[in-house]
Amino acid sequence: MGISRKKVYEEIADLIMKDIRDGVLNPGDKLPSITGMAEHYQVSSASIREALNTLSVMDVIEVKHGQGSYIKARMPLGFEHEFEIITRKDIENLLDLRKIIEVGCVELACSQAEEADLKKMQDALDKMRTAVMNNELGEQADYEFHMAIAESTGNQMLIDLLGNVSEKMIETMKETRRIWLYEEKKSIQKIFDEHQAIHEAVEKRNVKEATGAMLSHLEEVASVLLTRHDG
Repeated sequence: MGISRKKVYEEIADLIMKDIRDGVLNPGDKLPSITGMAEHYQVSSASIREALNTLSVMDVIEVKHGQGSYIKARMPLGFEHEFEIITRKDIENLLDLRKIIEVGCVELACSQAEEADLKKMQDALDKMRTAVMNNELGEQADYEFHMAIAESTGNQMLIDLLGNVSEKMIETMKETRRIWLYEEKKSIQKIFDEHQAIHEAVEKRNVKEATGAMLSHLEEVASVLLTRHDG
């Protein structure tokens, strides 16, 4: 299939998604049994289970215990683009913009954030924690966390700047989380920990720690996304 980096279950997940896009599989269709799919694709049952789990987390299929796996009636936003949701240049430009704006925002947040702002950040973190526990992507909570930091500055221009790229931010957040679901050494938990570190630094009003944590987080996101978009 020409994608050497992908693991077996990624390949299977992509083949199933291609069948959905091509109309071979349709909304509401029941997928074959795990054993049947393992025989069809000539892979292990474990690889099929991992592929189905990934598709379930991505909201492409619904696993009904005791009944089987079914194609969702409505596909998630951006599904038709698979992992290439936006171009590499878009990603580079967006992440450069986020570094410039968000490192500055978190610096201001250390002096400007009020208790209500800190609570908004904590609420978003709580949503992220729930997503981790439920093995969900949690990209909306991710976005809410970063916007809460911008809003805490009280600078409407900064808030508007981030708001203007909100759609692309959410797309890249979702893509980062999808990719990390495919990596054994990284997980959604790691993203949560990075956000928690940012929040704790803002709570302590520690500018150096907060800006360092934000920059580190955004550079990690850039590394994950751009590595995936290489080649």
